[in-house]
Amino acid sequence: MKKLLLFAFILMLFTGCSKQKKYDYTYFDVFDTYSTLTIYSNKPKDEVDKINNQLHLELQNLHKLFDIYNNYENMNNLKTVNDNAGIKPVIVDKKLLDLIEYGKNAYSLTDGNLNIAMGSVLKIWHTCRENANNGNLPSIPSFETLNLASKNTDINSIIIDKNLSTIYISNPNTSIDVGSIAKGYCADYGIEFLKEKGVDIALLNLGGNVKSLNNNLKETFTVGVISPNNSEQFVDKVKISNQSAVSSGNYQRFFEYNGEKYHHIIDPKTLYPANNNKSVTIVSNSSLTADTFSTTLFILPYEQGKELAKKHNLSVIWVDINNKVYKTENLQ
Repeated sequence: MKKLLLFAFILMLFTGCSKQKKYDYTYFDVFDTYSTLTIYSNKPKDEVDKINNQLHLELQNLHKLFDIYNNYENMNNLKTVNDNAGIKPVIVDKKLLDLIEYGKNAYSLTDGNLNIAMGSVLKIWHTCRENANNGNLPSIPSFETLNLASKNTDINSIIIDKNLSTIYISNPNTSIDVGSIAKGYCADYGIEFLKEKGVDIALLNLGGNVKSLNNNLKETFTVGVISPNNSEQFVDKVKISNQSAVSSGNYQRFFEYNGEKYHHIIDPKTLYPANNNKSVTIVSNSSLTADTFSTTLFILPYEQGKELAKKHNLSVIWVDINNKVYKTENLQ
């Protein structure tokens, strides 16, 4: 999964909610990160606890479904799909089918800068990062190795049959990686789940993918965007109401080699970590949209990213590689 905790909550400001009780929950076993849920409600504690437990189970199931490293009993997950590349189509849960279909469409939306078929390249970098972070001698892959892997990243190798509910990867050397979009999907899913359970006010944070539920639009959450240079400072504060805020940055998942930092967001053109920005934050009604474009705009130079943001009417904060901060005019 892509992002660690990139947001700190400076303030949770509610209008007219002083009588609501606050319930806080923490998860350590979903999406390989630290996640939190805050619910404001007048429901009895045992009822709110039950809702939390149900949501936790839903998120655990999504974690397993989108996992590319582990198999699970009685489940065809994304690893099952990858394992059967070039062999056969795999019948999958609708939620996985929907995410992969969105991922294929995101390739066009982002002008090819977000490609869920880049698993073969991302796996090489993941192995280097894991080796370095586990105390082994750090190394970086050669361009020849990466370039060879990049021959197996054609998005059209992913074939979806909605009628049969199957996913098939036609190239046996291609693999899918949804780390750039999975938590966005899950944050949206989680908030919709809470709505269905009668929750009116909540804040779900899946390791930096933050989404709020505010049925009374007078209520807002204010979240602080952490500086990529100092975790105790903030670039800005943004207010969200029934919205999501997502950051992509170069300062959370990385390893060092010969004095250089190599982070986890790979530019599909160079096949090396993108080096145009230090962080990009997106505010959107959809956490999936915010997740998609925070990665994409992080990869792109500011001027190119600004044009894409304008095209999709995105609210964005950039911190470029020279620490210059840019914001779109529509940012609240």
